[in-house]
Amino acid sequence: MKKTVFMFALVLLAVTVGLRAGEVCKGCSDPEGNKWKVTSIKWIKANEDDLDKDNKFVALVGKVTKQHDSDTYFFTDGTGTIELDSDIKLPVGETIVVRGRIDQAFLHIGPLEVNVDSWRHGGKEGEWLK
Repeated sequence: MKKTVFMFALVLLAVTVGLRAGEVCKGCSDPEGNKWKVTSIKWIKANEDDLDKDNKFVALVGKVTKQHDSDTYFFTDGTGTIELDSDIKLPVGETIVVRGRIDQAFLHIGPLEVNVDSWRHGGKEGEWLK
């Protein structure tokens, strides 16, 4: 009997810890499956006031037009220009695919930007999300 109660308590503890770990990681993955949504700067700017889009994972295809400072870049995809916040050095003037998260300016204080998680040289469309 003591062994059964001990095993039950152990399983209950494991389930509780597992659920807590899931809570810590909310938003780490997209419930729709593919977290990287290929989109445009025009779409990001059109949804600037939609708080449901904040921290949305996006992939943009275009060129860095200018490096402003050590971690701020200007990026265009032909539909508009947006700031990129990147700890990773990005190539200026090359076609690249940038993957990151939308960072909306709270109460329009600060710029609308994309926080860069990774980037790749431009390739064929099916290769962008790999």
